Amino acid sequence: MKSLLTVEQLSQYLHKSVANIRSDVTRNPRSLPPICRLPNTKRLLWRLESVEHWLAAHVEGLSRPAVSVCADDLRYAEAILPKPEQIAWQRSQRRKQASAHPTEAAAEM
Repeated sequence: MKSLLTVEQLSQYLHKSVANIRSDVTRNPRSLPPICRLPNTKRLLWRLESVEHWLAAHVEGLSRPAVSVCADDLRYAEAILPKPEQIAWQRSQRRKQASAHPTEAAAEM
């Protein structure tokens, strides 16, 4: 099972105050790693893996690391990739789906 971080743990990890994190969740969500929301809860949690990927993508002065994003993690891709890369990623996902199911792709066209 993947580790989940609470607001307090994330604040220590990012060296930001808990108040700043809580404020950024609604006012500036792009300044934080993607949030992991559990169904029917308001609790703020972050996957440790997502936080580490997000930090790696925000290192200045280094080339951007290759990010492997699962199809079920579209929110993560939208949070860290610039718009042109998001579009390219979405197209590649459609191509993968079309090659995996050629009859369904032909029916959609």
